[in-house]
Amino acid sequence: MSRFIVALYLILCGAIFFRAIIPYEAEREIAPEQRHEVQQRIKVAERERVPVPPLFGQVADEFSLQPEILNAIADHESGNNPWALNIEGRSVYPDSREAALAIIEKNQGRSYDVGLMQVNSYWIRKFGLTPAEALEPEGNLRLGAWILRYCLDRYGYNWRAIGAYHTGSPSNLPGRARAYAVKVMKKYNTLIEMSGRSGK
Repeated sequence: MSRFIVALYLILCGAIFFRAIIPYEAEREIAPEQRHEVQQRIKVAERERVPVPPLFGQVADEFSLQPEILNAIADHESGNNPWALNIEGRSVYPDSREAALAIIEKNQGRSYDVGLMQVNSYWIRKFGLTPAEALEPEGNLRLGAWILRYCLDRYGYNWRAIGAYHTGSPSNLPGRARAYAVKVMKKYNTLIEMSGRSGK
């Protein structure tokens, strides 16, 4: 019995020490200047707005990405439907921006993904954005590109970063993260071949 108590004590001490060294949300801490930068990127002036297809190239340049990787994620996540939603695992495809916003309003308090890049409500709240701002194709693409750049900078240009875009971290649901990355990279490779460019 005493061995069991000692073992339990050691496990509890280890868990407390681990949590003290590595806070639960450590890898998602966003500095105030990063929050401000993202908000400014989302609120693009009307004169700077361009149609969505050319915007992939523009946003890719802004974040030092290839447009093919943004296209691959948008295609996989939403089928390039700017009003696509996912409410706690249930995909919904409204016919208009207004219909999409009405569904979001009805499901406030739940986890949801919005737009071309299926940005999760966690990030929308994290950056102090409204659902309307995050749903706009231009803003949604920039927000998705920021999240992807964040993942690439943290995990490297590999499947772990692509998987983290979907699950938040490659260690969170690793099987799901890897499967997501495989599907996205397959689309990416196809787009790279079509463009006649070699991948990074």
